Amino acid sequence: MQDKSYWIALNMVEGIGRITYHKLINYFGTPENIFCASDKELMDVYDIGGKIAHSIKSFKLKENTEEELEKIEKYGCNVYTVNDKEYPPNLRAIPDPPPVIYVKGSLIKDDTIAVAVVGSRMPTTYGKLTAENISNRLAKMGVTIVSGMARGIDSIAHKSAITSKGRTIAVLGCGLNVIYPPENFKLMNEITGHGAVISEFPMSAKPNKMNFPQRNRVISGLSLGTVVIEAAENSGSLITAMHALEQGREVFAVPGNINSAKSRGTNCLIKRGAKLVEDAEDIIEEFPDDVRSYLKPIEKPNGEDDTLPSDEKLIFSLIDDESIHIDRVIEQSNLPAGVVSGILVKLELKGLIKQLSGKMFVRC
Repeated sequence: MQDKSYWIALNMVEGIGRITYHKLINYFGTPENIFCASDKELMDVYDIGGKIAHSIKSFKLKENTEEELEKIEKYGCNVYTVNDKEYPPNLRAIPDPPPVIYVKGSLIKDDTIAVAVVGSRMPTTYGKLTAENISNRLAKMGVTIVSGMARGIDSIAHKSAITSKGRTIAVLGCGLNVIYPPENFKLMNEITGHGAVISEFPMSAKPNKMNFPQRNRVISGLSLGTVVIEAAENSGSLITAMHALEQGREVFAVPGNINSAKSRGTNCLIKRGAKLVEDAEDIIEEFPDDVRSYLKPIEKPNGEDDTLPSDEKLIFSLIDDESIHIDRVIEQSNLPAGVVSGILVKLELKGLIKQLSGKMFVRC
């Protein structure tokens, strides 16, 4: 077996998390030495009891490792240890980083300039549009968008980065040959073409509930800062924010409706000192000068366009960040329905507004 195979094998042993893994490495030097150690030698390590020693000694090293290596090759993945040059430097810098990460896609040097975008799995229209706008602009500037490929804000963040021809990284709470949620199969493939999908778990690991706090720790660890967009009081997104604070990274929060349960978590973060953000520029200004110098300048979005014809300007003025039905636009404009419909199409083609389901419209 090669050296990396032992790293992969130790990561598969039941009962060995990252803290125990690092403790054993610090004592024995290499994973190979750990597998060669006797029960007594293993239990000489502080806090390593008979149960963990038995798990190591009873592990079917050759059989299990060969099976895992076959899966890694079959699904086109790479595995990096914390000692490999390919291992993300932001992640290596946190306390007790994952000893091993599985990667499908590519990791590049530019991914060190990364921001995590996380939030509700069932966002409001406001949350969706905000996540789309912030992720879009950050990606266009050259910032890698990191998230967890969950439903809602996570998926929107990844898709927005891809649409903007930027880079994105998804961190899973399961193995890389397990698609979770299953409807994100296509998205996962798109992400690997515009960045990478990462996991610290063995290939076939199921998305167990206990895996996700660990996953959230990696999301924040890969990033210079974490922005939370809509989160309830007990949201997993708040766990990501707490990890970011522990890792010495920035925490940002988008304010929300004080009457909405989906905004209580983000508003609470702001009360506790997270920076209130309204757009991507609020995030970028917290970066060090040397980081900002690498970013691509893009034009700040315009509000009302002075070049619009008067009828388009009128309709545009009636549409804001809160969705409005076409019938309401017609009523407020005092223009014929056909005229309003035509103007809405023109504004949408110019990228100034967006049509939602049910003939609802919002500003982009």
